[in-house]
Amino acid sequence: MHRSLIALLLLSCGLANAASCQSVAENLNRQLRPATNANELTNILKSLNQTGQLPAKFVKKRDAQAAGWRPGSSLWQSLPGKSIGGDRFGNRENRLPRSQYQEADLDYQGGKRGAKRIVFNKNGPRFITVDHYQTFTEVAACQ
Repeated sequence: MHRSLIALLLLSCGLANAASCQSVAENLNRQLRPATNANELTNILKSLNQTGQLPAKFVKKRDAQAAGWRPGSSLWQSLPGKSIGGDRFGNRENRLPRSQYQEADLDYQGGKRGAKRIVFNKNGPRFITVDHYQTFTEVAACQ
């Protein structure tokens, strides 16, 4: 009974025939220059699928600032191991379909934030940019 409910849920979400999130991340890295950390991206995609939220390592800008972070400085001085994520992405240049998006840093290793982001809608499409919003690559559905 439990498995049939899960299968029905996956079918209703369009994920029953979706590839694994690991294979989606690996396939994306064949296209992206520079590539992303496939393991981190896999964890993010799985978390968004399962909970609709980013993994716990992500903090919104206002929470990071409340902990002492200032834009342009290293987040890890205030919040070691954390990354910025969960804030609204405005899509001001209209490069993505109209929707309400959030964004999160990818591959953050301390210091200044890099150019890589995942831009996502909890129930809709997800995109990767490795050049700070100049171009976007859509992320295939995964499970």
